[in-house]
Amino acid sequence: MNAPKFKDLDTPTRILLGPGPGMPHPRVLRVLSAPTLGHLDPEMYKILKEEQELLRYVFQTHNAWTFVLSGTGTAGMETSLTNLIEPGDAVLACICGYFGARLAEIA
Repeated sequence: MNAPKFKDLDTPTRILLGPGPGMPHPRVLRVLSAPTLGHLDPEMYKILKEEQELLRYVFQTHNAWTFVLSGTGTAGMETSLTNLIEPGDAVLACICGYFGARLAEIA
């Protein structure tokens, strides 16, 4: 059986004004088309080191453990909460919908 033939994806340029995904900068699009590096590649370590320096500047911190964590919105909430509260802390969670309830549940 012959495999179906498809043309290369050629999407039109659009201006995105919704909540996301947003309009990536052309520099970001160029980087996304670069060859992929493995997580143990020495060049990747150089990139991650520079990324950490930039993040320290953005967040105005000297913390050596500053890094990006890729995940869902819930992962972001959990990461934030676990870095801000400790067992026994009081947390005020304003519940006005699904994510407020989830924040309270995580806390």
